[in-house]
Amino acid sequence: MLVYKIDKLKYSDYFPPRGSFYSSGRWSKRDMWVVYTSENIALAKLETLANTGQFIPKNRVLRVIELKEDAPIVNISIEDLPDNWSDVPYSDQLANSIRKVIESKAYVAAIVPSVQSVRERNFLLFPDFPDFDKYVRQVEVIEEYFDRRLK
Repeated sequence: MLVYKIDKLKYSDYFPPRGSFYSSGRWSKRDMWVVYTSENIALAKLETLANTGQFIPKNRVLRVIELKEDAPIVNISIEDLPDNWSDVPYSDQLANSIRKVIESKAYVAAIVPSVQSVRERNFLLFPDFPDFDKYVRQVEVIEEYFDRRLK
């Protein structure tokens, strides 16, 4: 299956990307290596827009990433989450639960609901998984345009 990530052009030579080391997100803290991806390009763009404030993103690329069908993945549904899972600021409980998944070394990825569209899914990839390269590979990196009318 393919998953998608919008990234800054200046980081496009690095895979897997390391952005989660430098800023916290809904599902991770600064020191956790988590690659946020989406199940389709439109959702990846929506997630990017939600995190860029009032500005239209420029100089972005789309990472197309293959996740093998037999990859060990944990599915986290809305029913598994606390009532405040979609709140900002983010609940520490979400990152703590993902940290436990990473530390278990049992899964290369987690499927989580998107706050932007709860019927769609994001895939959190864990590059520290021992066989990450066996299950995950970057297929291509291409320029991605954002229409100015989106904001």
